[in-house]
Amino acid sequence: MKELFLQGIGKIDCEKILGALWGLNIDLEKLQEQIEKIFSFNIQIEYEKNSRQVHKGHISGERTEKISLEQAAEYFSSWKKVSDFGRKAEKMAELLWAAEGVSAREPFLQLAGSETSLVSLAALAGSMEQLGFSTCQVSPLKEGMGAGDEGMIPSETILYILRNSRLSIDILPGGEENLTPGSAVFLSVFGESAKEIGVKSILDDASGISRKEEDRGILRALVLGERWDGEEDDKERDRVQVLETNVDDCSGEQLGYAIECLMKAGALDASCFPIFMKKGRPAYMLQVICKKERQKDLEDIIFRETTSIGLRRYEENRRILPRSFTEVQLKDGHKVKIKVCSHHGQKFYYPEYDTVKQVCLDTGRPYRNVYDEAAALAGGYGNDI
Repeated sequence: MKELFLQGIGKIDCEKILGALWGLNIDLEKLQEQIEKIFSFNIQIEYEKNSRQVHKGHISGERTEKISLEQAAEYFSSWKKVSDFGRKAEKMAELLWAAEGVSAREPFLQLAGSETSLVSLAALAGSMEQLGFSTCQVSPLKEGMGAGDEGMIPSETILYILRNSRLSIDILPGGEENLTPGSAVFLSVFGESAKEIGVKSILDDASGISRKEEDRGILRALVLGERWDGEEDDKERDRVQVLETNVDDCSGEQLGYAIECLMKAGALDASCFPIFMKKGRPAYMLQVICKKERQKDLEDIIFRETTSIGLRRYEENRRILPRSFTEVQLKDGHKVKIKVCSHHGQKFYYPEYDTVKQVCLDTGRPYRNVYDEAAALAGGYGNDI
C-alpha cells in the first residue's frame, strides 16, 4: 500500500504543494483538460523543474472575478457526482468561507489569478485524484503570527482552519505565518497528522519551491511503500479498512438488506457472524471490508440500516492475486463472465455468480452444471465436458 507523506519548512502555499505533486509524474495535459472542463474557460499551467529535482508549479485562468460559495458549488456539481475528490474540492471552498465568516451568497474567492483561488483548489484535488491518494500524512506544521498595521497579529482565518483539522501544529512564539488560507484548507481536508512511519521504501519523491526568489520555503512530497517480506508483486499488495459492529436486536431480514446496501455502495465484502454477547444473548457481528475512500459512506449505511450505535474500525494489510476478466460462450450460446487469477505462473478460473445465475434463470439448468461448463471452457478443457 502506497502512502503520500508531506513535510515542509518555511512558508507553505498552494504553488509549492502543486509543484511537489506535479513532480510525482502528474499528466499535466490531462489535469488541464479536467480543470477546463470543470470551469469552461481557458487555464494556463506553468511548470518548471531544475537539475536538483525541485519543482515550481503555477496555475492561472482567464477569469479572475470573485465568486460566491453557491457558484463554487455549481462548478463542482458534476465532479461530485462521479468522484469523492469533487466533494473534497467543494469542502475546501466551504472551509474557506466558514473561516472568513461570509455567507454562501457573498462573493469572496477569486476564480483564478491568485495563489489561493477556486482553480488552485480544483488543481490540488485533481492532482491528488490523478495520483490516487485520498489522504496524505503531514509532519507537524510550524505556524507563527502575521504582520499587520498594529504589529504581529495571528490570522484568524488560518487559526479557524487549523482548529477544524486533524493536524499537529507547532505554534512558534514569533516569526511569520507559514501557511496561506489555500494551503491550510488543502492540508486540513486531505491531511492527517503523520503517525509513526516505521520501515518504508521511498518509491518516489519531489520538492516544490516558490517562483519568487525571496521565498526560501520548501515542501517535500514522498511516496512511501511497505517493505514486504517475500517476493509478492506490487499488484498483490493492498491495504483495506475493516468496520465491525455487534448487534443483538437486529433481524436477519434487516441485516440482509444492510449487506445489500453496503455492497452496492462499494464495500469489497460484507459478512455476518453469529456471536454471544453479555448476559448470554445471541447476536451477530457485521464485518465490512472496504477501501478508505468509501469508509465514511459505509459507516453511515451501517448506522442507518442496522441498530448499531457504535462500530470498530481498523486498517489491515491484504494480499490479493492479480486478476483479470474474460468471457466464455457456453455450448447453448449463453455467455458467462470469468474472473482469471494468477499465482506462481498458474491460472485459476472462477465464473462470476451473477452471470451464472442469469443463465440458470434463462434455461432452468442447475447452477453447478453451468458453473462447471464455464470453468472448463475458460481453462481450455472444453473437450472434456
